[in-house]
Amino acid sequence: MPNELDSKLKIDGILCQAQGTKFGEAAYFCRQGRRHYLRAPSHLSGLGKIWPNDVIQVPEAVLDAFAVGSIVPGINSAQDMDTFQTDSSIVMRECMASVLSDRGIEIGAGASPFPVPLHCQVLYGDQLSYAELLDHRYPGQSQHEMPVPDVTTSLDTLEGIADDSMNFIIACHVIEHTKSPIGAIVAAWKKLRKGGYLLLVVPDKERTFDKERPLTTLPHLIADFENYDRARDYQHYEEFYQLAFPQQENVYRSVVDKAFRSNGDIHYHVWNRDSFMTMVSHINEHIIRWTEITSRASLGIEFYVRLRK
Repeated sequence: MPNELDSKLKIDGILCQAQGTKFGEAAYFCRQGRRHYLRAPSHLSGLGKIWPNDVIQVPEAVLDAFAVGSIVPGINSAQDMDTFQTDSSIVMRECMASVLSDRGIEIGAGASPFPVPLHCQVLYGDQLSYAELLDHRYPGQSQHEMPVPDVTTSLDTLEGIADDSMNFIIACHVIEHTKSPIGAIVAAWKKLRKGGYLLLVVPDKERTFDKERPLTTLPHLIADFENYDRARDYQHYEEFYQLAFPQQENVYRSVVDKAFRSNGDIHYHVWNRDSFMTMVSHINEHIIRWTEITSRASLGIEFYVRLRK
C-alpha cells in the first residue's frame, strides 16, 4: 500500500470501495484497523469526507485486511432519547448510542454491529467462537459482515471482563437469550465505570414469533436470579416449542428434550416494554441503582432501554 495511503490511515481514516468483489458497491470508512460500513453518503458529514470525491478504489484484499467494525452512524452529536423523533429502528439505535464515549464492548453483535460513534473503541464479545458464529449464521448473513470476537464471554456473566472497566456495554436482541436477565443486568452494572451506559435493544414479544407466549412474570425473573434452577429452563423449552415454534404432537417431546440437552439457543424470556421496565424498576429499588433510566416504545419489532451507572 502506498506510503501516502498509510499516513491517511494513521491520521483520520479513508473511504474505500472494492467494486466487483464480495463487497459489491458498499463503501467503508477504514480507520484504526477496522472498516465501518457506510449506510448513506450523508453520514460522511462528520468525517470531513465528500462523496464520491474521496472514495478510493482498492482491491478486495485491502478491505479484508481491516476487521469488521460498527456501521458509520448518521448522528454526530449526543441526542436526547426522550425527545428524539424517528420512525426508523436503525436511527433510534444511533440516537441511543450517540452519548457513548471512550471504550466499551458489544455482546452478540452477529452480522449487525451497533452504530457506535467512531471516536469510541469497541470490543466485540460472544460466547461462541468465530467459527461457531459462521456455522450459526442466519440466512442472508455474510462472513465479511461479522466481527471476530475479541472476548469470549456472554451477557449472563460477562466473565473475563474486569469490574469497573467499561464505559459502555451494548446488547442488541441478546437479553432474551439469557437464563437470568436480572443477573445479566446486575453483572453489566459491575463491569461499568461510574457514568457508564448499558444499552439494551429488546424484541417486543407482541411483534415477534413470541406473540402467543405469556409475558414472563416478575416473580419468575426474581426466582431465576435468586435461585436458578435448570429444571425451570425445561419449562422455557416446552413453551417455546409449543407457542413460538409449534411442533407436531408426535415429535414435540423429542424436539424439546433434544434442545434442552444441547442447551439450544431460544428466547427464554419475553416482554413488552412495560413488563421489562417493571423488571428494571425492581432491580433499581432492591438490588443495584442506576442513576439514569431511559426507554423508548417499540419501533418495528423492538424497544429500547438505556441505563446509566
